[in-house]
Amino acid sequence: MTASIMMVTYNRLDLTKETLDNLFKNTKYPFNLIIVDNGSKDETVKYLDKILSKEMEGNEAFKDYKVIASKENLGIAIGRNLALYEAINKYDSQWLATIDNDVEVPEGWLGEAISVMESNPAYASIGVNMERVEYQMVTKNGKTFQSKPQGNLGTAAMVFGRSLQKMLGFFNYKDFNFYGQEDSDWGMRTRVLGLKLGYIEKMGNHLGEGKRDQGEYREFKTKSHQDNMKVFNSNVREYMQRKRPLFINFSPSDINAVWK
Repeated sequence: MTASIMMVTYNRLDLTKETLDNLFKNTKYPFNLIIVDNGSKDETVKYLDKILSKEMEGNEAFKDYKVIASKENLGIAIGRNLALYEAINKYDSQWLATIDNDVEVPEGWLGEAISVMESNPAYASIGVNMERVEYQMVTKNGKTFQSKPQGNLGTAAMVFGRSLQKMLGFFNYKDFNFYGQEDSDWGMRTRVLGLKLGYIEKMGNHLGEGKRDQGEYREFKTKSHQDNMKVFNSNVREYMQRKRPLFINFSPSDINAVWK
């Protein structure tokens, strides 16, 4: 049995290198890796082509990979959807995971998240906590983990089952701009289904903070968040009132993407 890990990259090659080094070192559960590059202008795609095949030769857990390179930046939600579409159509993985290209995960994170969900089906998604607060630690059915009573997990390192994907479909790529709130939207739809969210016991680390999160990119993310919130809050009300469908469909034919 394998999981499919999905990452979206856009420049910031130094962070991508650190994240992949950490991912390969600390992921022991068998996995496939799908990376969508959103039109990076640096050497990201060349690096991925070089490193992934080499890493797979010496890593027993790393089973297969796919790099999808777009000529332009399609936005984070479409990038995630391209990876998710590939994961559910190319691989038969029961488990799916998103990971950002600027994080560090603790050893055994993927297997632990899957183990928590297998023991506690009410928790439809378990991630790695990259926040600045640790949530209430609970022990249920022999598994100890952080239970998050409100909000979303974010997609920095989030694991969920194919069963949840069949209920929700894909990330909301029509209502938001190039960056942000697709993860909050996913989490809200999960909660409207009556399902729970949580984190594994061990904390993760967000590399892209502080001095590495300044300047034009930081300003872009802040403005995107501000622009998206009005739409997000409206969507939340409609989801809760069941005036808006929880399932979102997606096909690569909906966009002008270049597949590699």
